[in-house]
Amino acid sequence: MPRTAMIWNQPTVKVALTEAELTSGAVTAECQLTRAELVPQPSYQTIPATGCAGATQSPGLTGYSLELDWLQDWTKPADESLSQFAWANDGLPVWAEVQPNKDDATVTMSGQFYCSSGGFGATFGDGSAAATNASWPAVSKPEIVAPVATP
Repeated sequence: MPRTAMIWNQPTVKVALTEAELTSGAVTAECQLTRAELVPQPSYQTIPATGCAGATQSPGLTGYSLELDWLQDWTKPADESLSQFAWANDGLPVWAEVQPNKDDATVTMSGQFYCSSGGFGATFGDGSAAATNASWPAVSKPEIVAPVATP
């Protein structure tokens, strides 16, 4: 099997209050984001040692979070600003969709996440952009759509 490298140069990222709004009415955030990554958070429970076997761990269902890093955009209109969207919906369930390549819709990730706001402010006087980040825990396992293998 040849090597495959996914290059995320032109992704699309949308956030919305409802799943339906992902197709119309979503905040498109890819021009502000510097990172959007679905991160698994495995859960294990210890099974104690017995007279026949040592202690081990059993896996539970994996949790997920959407890790976002972005350039603060407080000066944009509210319906276009990721910073304002996250601030207004802090603690609420929202929807997100991430597509690695804007010209290829064969791979997407979407799901419902608990929104958390990013920061406000930055270093003074050094000319750097005001960046922030947030972790949005998944409400349930997100859906990843990928190409189906052909026989």
